[in-house]
Amino acid sequence: MAKQQEVNWDKTNKCWRKYIEGKTYWLCAGKGSSDRVSKKIAIEKVREIRKELAAGKVVDSTRFDTPTSRKVSRKSRKTKTTKRRWSPKQVNAVRNRFIKDKRAEADVGDITYGRVQQLENRLKHFCEYFDRKNLTSINENDINRWSRLASKRVADGHIAPRTLQQEYTSVKQMYTYARKQGLIKNVPLNLEDLGKQTKQQKMRSKKKKRHLFFSKKEVQMLYQHCSTEHLDLKWRERKDTEMKNLKLAICLALNTGMTQQDLSDLTVADLSLKKRPPRVERQRSKTGVESNHLLWRKSVAGLKELCKGKKMTERVFTRNDGQPLVRLSKEPKTGKKTGGRTDVLGAAFKRLVKRVLGEDDPRRFRELRRTGAEMCKQRKPGTEQLYLAHTDRQMSAFYTTPIQKEFDLMLTYLEVDLGFETTLQKLPKKGKKKS
Repeated sequence: MAKQQEVNWDKTNKCWRKYIEGKTYWLCAGKGSSDRVSKKIAIEKVREIRKELAAGKVVDSTRFDTPTSRKVSRKSRKTKTTKRRWSPKQVNAVRNRFIKDKRAEADVGDITYGRVQQLENRLKHFCEYFDRKNLTSINENDINRWSRLASKRVADGHIAPRTLQQEYTSVKQMYTYARKQGLIKNVPLNLEDLGKQTKQQKMRSKKKKRHLFFSKKEVQMLYQHCSTEHLDLKWRERKDTEMKNLKLAICLALNTGMTQQDLSDLTVADLSLKKRPPRVERQRSKTGVESNHLLWRKSVAGLKELCKGKKMTERVFTRNDGQPLVRLSKEPKTGKKTGGRTDVLGAAFKRLVKRVLGEDDPRRFRELRRTGAEMCKQRKPGTEQLYLAHTDRQMSAFYTTPIQKEFDLMLTYLEVDLGFETTLQKLPKKGKKKS
């Protein structure tokens, strides 16, 4: 014969009970039939009930922890909304697919990883606002409400007007992508009105933007302060990019208009140091446009020292650990590039500017490129296009060759104008044979 249990577990109500003399006594709640703590409490309550019954007292069957609250809580759980099913037309799903395809374009070099990261950031507010809503269910009124909320962020000073314009453009691009992929058939009719400027706004935007440049005196101050003797005592033992490469990088940036990425990608094969005059011939990292720059005498001396013992395929500039100057960040698990980057050269130059020209000076490494281009344009208009390695969009570019000789002469003047030499370089005369 099976042993009779002192208390019984009620699975439906999740509590202990005991049937005594025609009545069911509810004892206490518990986590389950194996919950020893609650079972021990229930057994003690049963023994107490039996003593009271033996003494002739009347014990209410609902006296101890009735399961009423349990039943209510179970009912409330049933009324909760069920989990929504995933749909490929949800805003977040479309955004993820859009970014994934854009990252694939970055892998083959069609766009930069920074552009992919920017798109992802600019779509964040739109996706957070609409969450799991389907793109097909967003109508004109929804777009208006989101646009008003986004504009309020500008009024509150959380984002700049330019950032809002970029958000509008990114949302339009995502809608265009979704339509081409067959995810949606139509777009909200007022989508194209996002970011449209009034006449007054257009007039304000046409105002000439004030670009920042360096003067000859400032260039020489920055160049001369790239030495350990000008550093604070606690930093003099530090051997980093600022002391090792920054001085030559400043000279090359003014000489060739290279950015931090260009200098990071520069290889020994791009240099022709034995030519007369020495040159750097390469494709610009950002656009792939061919560039051909005559090298200054200080540039040649520094490059010869830096390229000693290096193979033709090796980088000219590297960090102390052998890594590139500009390094793209990657996801730890997948190894995919995220668009973020670390730029030791730009950071070192920014520290130099603040140390030499003042803490409030906003100028960065790209201002060296602007300075050189501005001086080329002032002395010989047209040479700034070759200096910047910009695409010549004029029809004459299809029928003529670049004015390389004029550009070479311009660079020799620029070398003197910026104070790197006191005399002009002697260029080989036209038609003169090499001995």
